[in-house]
Amino acid sequence: MFGNIYCKRILVSVRNKGTLIWTWIFPLMMSTLFYFAFSGLQDAELLKTIPAGIVVSEEYDNDTAFQTTLQAVSDPEEGFLELHPYSTREEAAKALAGGEIDGFISLEDGSPKLSVSKNDLNQTILKGFLDQYVQTKHAVVSLLEKGNSDVSEIVSLFQTETWTKELSLSKNVPSETVTYFFALLAMVCMYGGFQGLDSVSYLQANLSPLGARRTLSPSKRFPMVFFDLLAALTVHMACMLFLLAYLVFILGVDFGTGLVPVIVTCLFGSFLGMSFGSFVTAISRAKEGVKVAIIISVSLACSFGAGMMVSGINYRIAKTFPVLSWLNPAARISDALYCLYYYDGYGQYMLNLAVLAAMTLLFSAITAFFLRRQRYESI
Repeated sequence: MFGNIYCKRILVSVRNKGTLIWTWIFPLMMSTLFYFAFSGLQDAELLKTIPAGIVVSEEYDNDTAFQTTLQAVSDPEEGFLELHPYSTREEAAKALAGGEIDGFISLEDGSPKLSVSKNDLNQTILKGFLDQYVQTKHAVVSLLEKGNSDVSEIVSLFQTETWTKELSLSKNVPSETVTYFFALLAMVCMYGGFQGLDSVSYLQANLSPLGARRTLSPSKRFPMVFFDLLAALTVHMACMLFLLAYLVFILGVDFGTGLVPVIVTCLFGSFLGMSFGSFVTAISRAKEGVKVAIIISVSLACSFGAGMMVSGINYRIAKTFPVLSWLNPAARISDALYCLYYYDGYGQYMLNLAVLAAMTLLFSAITAFFLRRQRYESI
């Protein structure tokens, strides 16, 4: 009996076009879209060299100190400026208007002047650099005018002290994009509800002809239900493993830890998704299309709360409405994967798995309660 029920259930699931689209094709399309949309997001956050112009005038040629400073900050390996020389202010202003440079510097009465067309990050950095140069130059001139020839004191003006130390709280590099893939996996786990919907529909005589035949079957009900759910879980976990393989080996998504804990999280999420679909099917007498719409709507709403559509929305919900965050199964799945990526310990991770297990047991208990109460006057 096991082989017959198990194999036939797998075959039916594979032939279900709706399940094939929502749990296999749609996640692949979304993950590919995420990859191309966010592939340059990390690099965009890195500070790049700033294109700036310098007006090469006679005053600039005579100021060797300023020339040396500009050469140091425009070094190709360690500098932050990409320096473009111009013979006149008009040429520099034309380049600034054309967007070739973010600003240009000119010497007027011994002091550098910055000309910009807008006030942005690069312009702020240029202004801060010039302000620091002017302050340091005035301090050196003041010391020399006072007759102070102590070289060590003058050199100390050019040295900076760092009072903070950068420490990483995680062995993995912080990423703004990996959380989207966490939420995507959570959504696919919730789509296990389609398997739960089919499993309950195939057991109820009033929902499908197959359910009527199975209700009249002399086979014991518990083994039949268990084998059916085991086959449904097999199909959905195959979907999850296929998606994980695509993310890791094709798109190169780094989940920051061994795949075993990630697979375990997906297993808990699959159980939850199936139990949720069974719950919706058991308590509702609506048509199958309505139940499918409920599963999709709830799954997408939970995925939104897990941060799949808007970055950081899950943290804002957790801060503002913590109860709502803990009751969101997709947020718990995403947070479990987040804990694996950033935390060294497993305390918070195990707490999320415990919440998922509790939700699964609750949905399963309610489903069993409704199924046991059902009686048919005529089949």
